[in-house]
Amino acid sequence: MTADLVALRERIAAITARPRTEASLRPRFPNPTTWHGLGFPSHAGGGQGEGARRLPSNCFEEATPFGSVAVRREWFADDGNQEVGALSTCLGFAPDELRRPLFLDTETTGLSGGTGTVAFLVGLAWREGEGLALAQYFLCDFDQEQALLWAVGECISQAGVLVSYNGRSFDWPLLQTRLVMHRARWPSPPHLDLLTLARRIFRPRLPDCALQTIEQDVLDLHRADDLPGSLIPSRYFAWLRQGDPRALDSVFLHNQQDVLSMALLLARFETLLGGSDELHPLDRFGRARFLEARGFQVEAIREYRLLWREQQASAAPRTIRGALGLRLARLLRREGRWDEARAVLEECWQTQTYPYPAAIELAKLLEHQAKDLAAARRIVSDALRLLAIAVVSNAQWRADLERRQQRLERRLGRDDARAFALTG
Repeated sequence: MTADLVALRERIAAITARPRTEASLRPRFPNPTTWHGLGFPSHAGGGQGEGARRLPSNCFEEATPFGSVAVRREWFADDGNQEVGALSTCLGFAPDELRRPLFLDTETTGLSGGTGTVAFLVGLAWREGEGLALAQYFLCDFDQEQALLWAVGECISQAGVLVSYNGRSFDWPLLQTRLVMHRARWPSPPHLDLLTLARRIFRPRLPDCALQTIEQDVLDLHRADDLPGSLIPSRYFAWLRQGDPRALDSVFLHNQQDVLSMALLLARFETLLGGSDELHPLDRFGRARFLEARGFQVEAIREYRLLWREQQASAAPRTIRGALGLRLARLLRREGRWDEARAVLEECWQTQTYPYPAAIELAKLLEHQAKDLAAARRIVSDALRLLAIAVVSNAQWRADLERRQQRLERRLGRDDARAFALTG
């Protein structure tokens, strides 16, 4: 053991042996049982002897146990759908939790995350009366971060469910990292990331599931002169250097629109999952995929079957016919409705441009449920001949079909040998 290592260990032991002061034993955040009222907290007052700070426009300072924090508050009327029955049933959240959502969005000093990235603006919205209350906590300087985290933590502690858009992967881990840096912690309410829902339901129709794409194509909202997210960190650093009170207006507006769009999207998902038929066929297909993934097989079969019948009348887009037929047939086969599943798969096999997945599923059904090994081998052989002359081949399909063909030929050979032995 080197002398440097021995000295380092002795220094660490001396530090840990020091008595802890009373201040170091205080909890970083107050006990939630000391909060009063049913709504979210609303502090009043300014800084605690810190002197005047530069503030963005329409912001004021509120007191916290760790100094003042800048905040901009607004209220927006909301007469939209506030039912939560379908969301509660499909997602497994308690209805009371969904009636107290807290919508969260952050603007940060970088888009890559990591310990060096700081959330300088945290937008929060919650239901208050007949509308939405919005609070945007702003970091005027980095020494205010603990006060900002405390104020945000109070709001989170009052939430029934935290609602974000990509927050499970970005906003929430980033804020948790900042809490670790300050040796603090928050309660962890149930978290509903709307991006997961959007991808499951809208991906078949949309080019991507970015929030602004969802706004335009699902909510019919169109932002005017919106600041791109990639420019937001530079705007903040420019404000720190120059202090122009109007420089951050577009940043606050961007954050506000993100938060309010989540409230509208949550209501939209409630309507969609509640069974509205006035939807684009691809959205209905996405809804059925979501129901299937959540284990609601009866409801998924009903939706798939309706779409399947519509596509037979050319009402549904051709782009989903193959996937629709396969999903419907798999669920029907799982439910023991083999004749219906066979009819669907045979139509897919005869009508699809790339019928190979349908051929594989049909061969499985013929072999294992219908016990018609000859018909299964015939389907597999036909599919292999088609695949051999296909412009775009697929090694995985070919390997599956060849393996299936070999097994069927072995089984048919054994059956032939057994039949010969019995007849002499």
